[in-house]
Amino acid sequence: MPAHEQRIAARLPKEVTTVSPAIFIALLWSATVAGAQAAPPDRCAALLEKRLPTDATFSATAVAAGTFEAPDGARYEVPAFCRVRGELKGGADSQVAFELWLPASGWSGRYYQLGNGGFAGNIPYAALAAELRVRNAGAATDTGHHGDGFDASWAYGHPERVVDYGYRSVRSTALATQALLQFYYGMAARHRYFAGCSNGGRQALMAAQRYPQLWDGILAGAPAYDWTRQLATFASIQHTLRDARGSWIDSAQLPAIERAAIASCKPRAQVVDGIPRDPLACHFNPRVLSCKGARTADCLTSRQVAALEAIQSGPRAADGRARYFGFEPTTAAVADNWQRWIVNPDPRANSQLTFAEQFYRHFVFGRADWTIQSFAGGRDFALASESSTAGEALTRLLDATDTDLGELDRHGAKLLMYFGWADAVIAPRAGVDYYRRVSRRLGGFATAQRFFRLFMVPGMTHCQGGPAPNAFGQSPVSPGLSDDARHDIRRALEAWVEGDIAPNSLVAAKYVRDDPRQGLVATQLLCPFPQHASLGRAGDPRQADNYVCVEP
Repeated sequence: MPAHEQRIAARLPKEVTTVSPAIFIALLWSATVAGAQAAPPDRCAALLEKRLPTDATFSATAVAAGTFEAPDGARYEVPAFCRVRGELKGGADSQVAFELWLPASGWSGRYYQLGNGGFAGNIPYAALAAELRVRNAGAATDTGHHGDGFDASWAYGHPERVVDYGYRSVRSTALATQALLQFYYGMAARHRYFAGCSNGGRQALMAAQRYPQLWDGILAGAPAYDWTRQLATFASIQHTLRDARGSWIDSAQLPAIERAAIASCKPRAQVVDGIPRDPLACHFNPRVLSCKGARTADCLTSRQVAALEAIQSGPRAADGRARYFGFEPTTAAVADNWQRWIVNPDPRANSQLTFAEQFYRHFVFGRADWTIQSFAGGRDFALASESSTAGEALTRLLDATDTDLGELDRHGAKLLMYFGWADAVIAPRAGVDYYRRVSRRLGGFATAQRFFRLFMVPGMTHCQGGPAPNAFGQSPVSPGLSDDARHDIRRALEAWVEGDIAPNSLVAAKYVRDDPRQGLVATQLLCPFPQHASLGRAGDPRQADNYVCVEP
């Protein structure tokens, strides 16, 4: 056991300090008290008498049912629960804050650990409150630093914090909180889940790749799994766009780009309301928009064409080889998408530019004055992965790119991944590529789908949102149409883990103004990749019931 993990276990009950995670969980199960799903009234206070690592501190407070005002200033309606707050130290400069919320009664027997967005630095209280409302025990961490998800100033000169952010906080939080849960209920969680999107999706894949025996089910949304190359891609695109020689694409030109991209789609793409159900059947060449005369909003100059090619195809090496993936122009004009993340003219706005500059300033160069104009193409793209922090290259600390998920399969755990085809933050084709590579390593899609399935969501932007049906229970703000495994991806994961019922399809909903209280607009069928939804019978193409899943 590595030294930092020995410290995490230093003051846990003696029998769990020298065993693997699998045996650790089994030992917790051996102490199960049958049917003990409600804790005695004084159990929360009694937690303070329990032992955790000598270099950890925690508090436990009983919170009454009603309105709870969280440290983020928001108010949440919650049932009665025991709120545990703590800090774990994995090294001299490591201080990982975590929270564990335990329902006082009616516990489902499930434990959900939740991921963070961006550069993390905070506890997702809204997500913890949502877990309580369905009577799950929920835990989350700030990953070892305090700050805004767009701020990476904590990283340079703090290698322990980078390790905690990269992967270590996933395990240290899991071991500590699941031990506390055991003390509180007198039994281990029946089922252990990790769920997150974006950087939280990256953490989910870290959980699958590094700590497979700690989990029964993992939900990875739009995972920034190749984080160093994704951040370098942000820098490459933004450097190209902001070139002083006229490469910038104005938001007024996005509708023309989207129209031309959709016009390139083959019939198999099945464009509905301007959204292709299968963007892999669209083959857009940005050169068709080249201005033939005076520049207008409906055409692009040669430099703008080159910039659009960089956005769509991703950065290229000098020999033309693709370095990473780009973004789908078929949804370029979708509100709050490319305009916000890619071609946002405000250098102070939170966008791809912010992520790129924060990363290179504080992870790579240690220069707070570094700007995107200094980006040096191929050299700096490579530095994103090769730079050394904490004695290791950043790719080894931050990237969850391992395709060997055999141990997760052997453990019997299940993994669901989802991606929006309209995502302008994390490249959608990167998700497809990872799934393909995992499948090849395992011997094909059929083998991979025994425990790992990917759902690509047409028209969905980053994690949720967008003009097409995009709500399927993946987050508190995107509830499924029904609380069941067909309409809610979390319920689908639970059915797979707990009942061995694999998800062969899902139904996503589009609500009026993305608010389920205002009514339903449309639904769409989601199929596990490489299948896609095809209109199977005559009828309204905006209704999922009229579609079937077909092979490519």
